Amino acid sequence: MGQIVLIEDNPSLNELLSINLSTYVGVEVIPRANADEAIGLLTILPTIDLIICKHKIGEESTAKKIVEFINSKKLDTGLIILGGNVKSHSEHAVVIENANEWEKVINTSAKILGISQEILAKKILPDYIPVPVSYFARLDTSCCDVFIRIKKGPDDYQFVKRIHAGDAFSKSMVKRYVEQNLTHFYIAKDMQKNFTNFLSDQLVQLLDQDYDEIDEQIQVIADSYSVATKEILKLGFTSATVQLTDSIVDNMVDVFGKTSEMSGLLHKIINSKSGYLYQHCHMTSVVASECIKNLGIETKADHEKLAFAAFFKDISFVENEDLARITTYDELEASNISEEDWDLVFNHALESSVLIRKHPEAPLGVDEIVKLHHGAMNGKGFSTANVSKMNSLQQIFLISSEFVKELMAFRERGGKPTPIIDELYQKYPTPEMINVIKALETTLKRKNGKKA
Repeated sequence: MGQIVLIEDNPSLNELLSINLSTYVGVEVIPRANADEAIGLLTILPTIDLIICKHKIGEESTAKKIVEFINSKKLDTGLIILGGNVKSHSEHAVVIENANEWEKVINTSAKILGISQEILAKKILPDYIPVPVSYFARLDTSCCDVFIRIKKGPDDYQFVKRIHAGDAFSKSMVKRYVEQNLTHFYIAKDMQKNFTNFLSDQLVQLLDQDYDEIDEQIQVIADSYSVATKEILKLGFTSATVQLTDSIVDNMVDVFGKTSEMSGLLHKIINSKSGYLYQHCHMTSVVASECIKNLGIETKADHEKLAFAAFFKDISFVENEDLARITTYDELEASNISEEDWDLVFNHALESSVLIRKHPEAPLGVDEIVKLHHGAMNGKGFSTANVSKMNSLQQIFLISSEFVKELMAFRERGGKPTPIIDELYQKYPTPEMINVIKALETTLKRKNGKKA
C-alpha cells in the first residue's frame, strides 16, 4: 500500500482529501501539521511515495522547506503543492493553485502513484464525502443514505449507515451526535448534487412560510445562510443554490418590512444562534435599509440590492469567520495570519464582486457595492480616500457595514460603549457621507435620545 503525507491546516479540506485518498486511491494517508514534522518523518521513512502540502502553513514556507529537503536528499518522493504558483516552486512539483479542486488533487495523486484512470474506474471502494451535521438541523428525512465514519485502524475506516433514504429521523438524534462532537455525516459522492438540491428545496419551503414570530424566521434565515454560502463555494450557482439565495434575500427584506424599530431587530439577530458572518450580513442589510428609508430614497429594488450585497460581501470567509473581523489595513498588518489568509482578506471584496456576477439573477450594480464596501475602488484592501466618488447606495452600504462591525465588537468586548457615530463622522467628513451618517443617527437618537 502506498503512503502519502498530507499537510493541510483546513480541517474540512484535510478530512475530504484524507477520506478520498484512502478509499479512492487506496493509500495510507499520514497527516502532519507542518514541514518540520513531515521532514522528520521523511528522515525515518525516505520511501514515502507522495507529499501533498499547502503552499504555506501560518508563517512557515511549507512547500519551500519540503522542496529543499527533497532536493538535498535527492529523494524520488512525489510532491503536490496546494496554492502558490508554478514559478515559485520546484519544476518537479505539481502545483494546484485552487486547493478546493479536491478531485483534481485525487486524480493527480493517482497519476503520480501510477494508478491509471481505468483502474480507478474499476475500484469498488466506496467514495463518501463529508456533510456538516448542522445541515440536518432543519431536516426530518433525507433523499439518500447517510453514514457516520468509524476509524478501525491507521488506514481503515468503516462507514455505518445511520439514516436510510426516505426514512424519517428525529431532531433529537441529530442533537445527540452534535453533543458527541460529531461534525460530519457522510453521503455517497454521486449523491452530492441530489442532496444539495433536496436540502435547498426543504429550506426554501421553510423560508416561504408565514412566521408569526420574527425570532423563528431569523433562525431559519441563519440556518439557510450557513448552507447556501458553503454550497455556493463548493458547487457554484446551480438552480438549487440560486433559488435558496433568492429566498434568503427575500426573507431578509421581509423581516425589515415587518419591523418598526431597527434596534429591536438588530438585537434579535445578534442574539440568534448563528455565526459572525450571518449576523454581520443581516445586520448590515438592516442598517442600510434603515438609512435609505430615512433618506427618503427607498425602493423595494434597492432594499433587495442591499440585501444581496450583504449576503455576498464576506462569502470568501466561510471557512474562517474571524477573518471578516479585519476591516482596516492596520488590523491586517497587525494580524498573525498566513500569507494565504492575508491575500484572502486583502482581495476578498474584489473576489466576492466577481463571484456575484455569475449569479444569473443578481440585481444590476450589486457587484460594485460589494467591490467598494471597504472603500478601495479596485476592491483590494481598505481606503477612505475616494468615498466621494461612490454613488449613494455604495456609500450607505460602506457606512452600514462599518457601523455593524463596531456594534458587534462592542457587544463581544463589553465595557463602556464607544461613540461609533462620532468616530464615523471623523473618519468620513465629506458632505455625502455626513448625510448618510446623519440618516443613521436619526434612528439612533429616536431610540436612545442621544448619540451612539
